[in-house]
Amino acid sequence: MDAPPNIVFVLADQLGARWLPLYGHQQVRTPQLENFAAESAVFERALSTAPICTPYRGCLLSGKYPSQTGLLDNGQAFPGDVKSLADHLNDGGCQTYYVGKWHLSGAPQKNRWVPPAQRAGFQHFIGWESHHVDHQAGLIWSDDADGAIEMPGHETDSLTDIAIGQLEKAAAGDEPFFMLLSYQAPHPPCSPPAEFLAAYEHLDLVTEANADRGAWFKHEAWRADYDAQRFRELYFGEISQLDAAFGRLLGALDRLGLRDNTLVVFTSDHGEMAGAQGKFGKGLMHEEALQVPLIARAPDKPKGLRISTPVSTVDLMPTLLDFAGCRLDEPMEGFSLRRLIEGEADSADRVVISEYQDFCATSRHWKLITRGRRLSPAALYHVSSDPLELRNRVDDPACAGIQAQLMQALSSWHARPGFSSQPPITESSIPPQSESEREWHPINT
Repeated sequence: MDAPPNIVFVLADQLGARWLPLYGHQQVRTPQLENFAAESAVFERALSTAPICTPYRGCLLSGKYPSQTGLLDNGQAFPGDVKSLADHLNDGGCQTYYVGKWHLSGAPQKNRWVPPAQRAGFQHFIGWESHHVDHQAGLIWSDDADGAIEMPGHETDSLTDIAIGQLEKAAAGDEPFFMLLSYQAPHPPCSPPAEFLAAYEHLDLVTEANADRGAWFKHEAWRADYDAQRFRELYFGEISQLDAAFGRLLGALDRLGLRDNTLVVFTSDHGEMAGAQGKFGKGLMHEEALQVPLIARAPDKPKGLRISTPVSTVDLMPTLLDFAGCRLDEPMEGFSLRRLIEGEADSADRVVISEYQDFCATSRHWKLITRGRRLSPAALYHVSSDPLELRNRVDDPACAGIQAQLMQALSSWHARPGFSSQPPITESSIPPQSESEREWHPINT
């Protein structure tokens, strides 16, 4: 039997699939990701199970929905009684590494040390809790609470250097390894280096039919006060910078002789509205916030695959454990994507579920959004023909059948074991914190 591969899992923060050429955008420049995709499997309908930082990360590391773990909003800690992805991998004889933003050790949400007991089992950890507002002044910690390391230059580049150093350490060992590299880019407020920003400053970037050219992004603590055009210049610049950093990481894998025995996955926790529907931020069930890139390069497997099967965050843990050869001691919520990554055809129209302030059921062609955290339909979109979600068909009699199917999928999900019914998330339900520490995201009213 072949030995299981090493795994490098690269997690961007707030990178929507909508804003990448791989998913149809014509202006953003990401040559490294496009080259990587040509060697990989690209999932065309990857949806965040929870389009917000902490709930997504809790789902990724537990394989469970936020309503099962209780991680429903930012500022909550990963439960100590949940067996994590790292715990499973450790048991399977894998060395586990974490590099970057964590956002799973509870309050206070700020740039601080993460104690070992709150690292969900990762053996090697270099990171910080959250909230690097100034990307040019990031701090990062390892095992010394008082030993903050100043990251020189832009945090995206410095974090890449640190990750490459950890790869060199892992490559020198005899055991297979798993590394989760968690970037904060391109999470606003964005401050890309001049060479990446310049590519966008003379382009008209607010052109889609659902975009509001007059939408304004203002956050005083982040010193952000500009329109959608400027927001996109900065946001797209950080995407291109992240792309270049990812290229450097791939180059390091080649230099270290790891290409042929390493699974590389690139994805994001959620997207960014960037002025679409007149909104900024995340937390919504619109495509800009919900759909994420998901690209996987497995050793000696088919290249250039495009997979239309809908998949979500709960599928990532079983996929990673499958590739790592770990035996599961209990059923998982998601299913392994390994057979799809390895080229097996799949024509099933699966329904995946997302949750935050609303519930959402998404199939290959349709999406249903509820009115808050209740089983009451608020919007229905045929996302295949209406990707900008301009026509709500929730009251269209011709769509009654598909609406009933998606509502049934939501009802079945809501009734599953371990599901904790929770009230709608509102402004008042979020733990108070200072404006500078608070994670900004839209609140529905």
